[in-house]
Amino acid sequence: MTASLTALKFVSSKRPTQIPSVQLRRNKLVNKLHEQIQLISAKKDGVHFAPLHLRSVRDRHTGEIKRIELPKRIRPWFFTSDNGKVCLQIKYGSKVIDVSGKNKPTIELANADELVKTLELVKVATLAGELDQLLETAGMKLRDGFAK
Repeated sequence: MTASLTALKFVSSKRPTQIPSVQLRRNKLVNKLHEQIQLISAKKDGVHFAPLHLRSVRDRHTGEIKRIELPKRIRPWFFTSDNGKVCLQIKYGSKVIDVSGKNKPTIELANADELVKTLELVKVATLAGELDQLLETAGMKLRDGFAK
């Protein structure tokens, strides 16, 4: 072994075959938070932000199914209230999550510059597992909506 590799710690470990549902929910929320941060940054720069996603479409003439890239529509989680303050709602799927736990799901910010900092803070809290119970509840509500 070379001298540079001796500083590394080698272990025998097996890759997990299935990701726990808690981690899947965290990853989903973190990805959506990241999209919101990119959306805000693009609006500040005056650029249109629309990431591409794959969609299966059947060709009307040949009947063949093709995978094409289409722009993904991202709805902003923030808005300006009547008093001129910027408001932010954290969403899981289409459901608004009450992060405070006090029936106050909206975060009020002084201006738009605080949006990215607030979303980063929520992202760190999500990765730390602080929102796991809220994500579990929101996930169950979403699942019940599909059962109807």
